[in-house]
Order: sequence, then C-alpha cells, then structure tokens
Amino acid sequence: MAGPAEVVADHSWPGTSTTVLRLRAADRRQMILKSNTSRDSFRRELTTLSGWAPALGASAPQLLDVDEDAQLLLMTAVTGRPLQYLTLTSPQERRAYERAGALLARFHDTAPRTVLPTFGAERAAYIRAQLADGTHPLAGADLTILDEALHLLEALPPQRAQPSHLDFTSRNIMWDAGAEAGVIDFETSRYEAAGRDFLRITQRTLYHRPDLRTAFYRGYGREPERPESELIRICTVTDAAAIVITATARGQHAFATEARSILTAAVSAWPAPAPGTAVPHKRRPL
Repeated sequence: MAGPAEVVADHSWPGTSTTVLRLRAADRRQMILKSNTSRDSFRRELTTLSGWAPALGASAPQLLDVDEDAQLLLMTAVTGRPLQYLTLTSPQERRAYERAGALLARFHDTAPRTVLPTFGAERAAYIRAQLADGTHPLAGADLTILDEALHLLEALPPQRAQPSHLDFTSRNIMWDAGAEAGVIDFETSRYEAAGRDFLRITQRTLYHRPDLRTAFYRGYGREPERPESELIRICTVTDAAAIVITATARGQHAFATEARSILTAAVSAWPAPAPGTAVPHKRRPL
C-alpha cells in the first residue's frame, strides 16, 4: 500500500484495539498506517475519512489507500504534535484552543444535519445493560445520581444530529505554531446528538481552564445552546460511569482513573450544570 517506506514511530495506545505506525516514504513523505481489530471502529474511521475528512483538507488525515479485509488504513500525516504533549505559553494555548474550536465547527458542517429519534433511550439502554450483571465497580451516590441521569436520558426528545468526532481532546488535536489546528483519530466518529462532541474536551480541559473555554467557543462561533448544555450535564454522568465500568473490566486503569475523577466531580455538582459549562455549579450534599 505504501510502497518502499520505513517505520519511524509507533503511536499506538497500549491496551486498545489499534496499531498506529508513522511511515517515511523514499521521497521523505510521512504517512500513517493504522490497523484496527475492532470491525466497528474500522468502519467508522473509514466512513469518516471517505466522506467527511476531505472537506477539512490538511487539517485532517486524507485517505491514501485501504485494505478492508485486513482492516488497514493508509493516510496522510497531519502536521504538528498533539496538544497534550506540548508546552505552550498561556497566549499560545488560547490561540490553539480557539483554532481547535473553529476546526470542530468546520467538521460539524461537513454533512447535512439529521435527527436521531431514539438517541436517549438507546444510549440509556446501552449503559443499563452494563449494570445488569452487578459486577460493576459503582456504588452509593454514584449509582443514585447515575439512575437519575439515565431517567433524564430516556426522557429526551428526538435529538438534532451532526457529524461528530466524539473524542475531540488534546490527545487528538494537532498543533504546529503558525499553522491551523488539525484533528486525528476518527474511530469513534459518527452522526451524534448535537452537543455531545463538546463533552470530552469540557471534562478534561475546559473545566479547569475558563480562559481556554472562552477561547474554544469563540473559535467555534457560539456557546452551547440550552439543549446542548442539558445533554452535556446528563452525559457527563452517564458517559463517565460507562467508561469506569468498561475500562475497569478491561484492565485499562488509566482510563478508569480519569473517568472516575470526572464522575466524582459531576456527582458532587449534580443537579447543577455540568462542570465547565457556562453557568457556575455548586456542590450538593450527598
């Protein structure tokens, strides 16, 4: 697929279903070769690279070749390094997150909006199934607030949906000083309820950095609308709980610890708006 090339870096995440290799061709071009043992993840990434990523140009990987039987994707390499690994000044960080917000807005506009009539019920059913066997690590207030959030999720009306990345965080946002922001890793991407794409970056970065939150939504072009903020509030609890359950079961301790921290903060704030949203939150006695 790549022709004569050498492996110059392994970007694979330990404990996941993917292998990500950086290749250098004979003409010095850099490419990414990605394999995924999860059929669903492979199909989601292929669909996004084929249909939505071309509209982002150099800000996203561009598909060069695919082997569907072997579940291999060959793509261009996006310039820069993940924001997670960069040491920037505060003004540089604000610039990077502003451009990241603008990039996410472009991604959301790469295809027409649609409607997910049963999003809330389907998402709640998925999480309730994880709770069914009783071996999960949740207890006490976590379970009480999760049950409240699941009932709210089940009661949601049909949701506006748009192309969504669903792991838009500093580990997948690429930045090179003087360049536009880039985004990688589309294996969770799909049509999803509007607002849910704000969830992970809110939980992991914007919650702790109001200045970056302001910059991010300035770049995006607007703050989350009221229905989006309510979805963030609910899904902060339900998504964090789901990750605690699945990551613990798989022995992915770093992911489980991160999700546990997010869940604890969200449970403490409930029923006020989710940490990192526009309205200040308060602690609730448990």
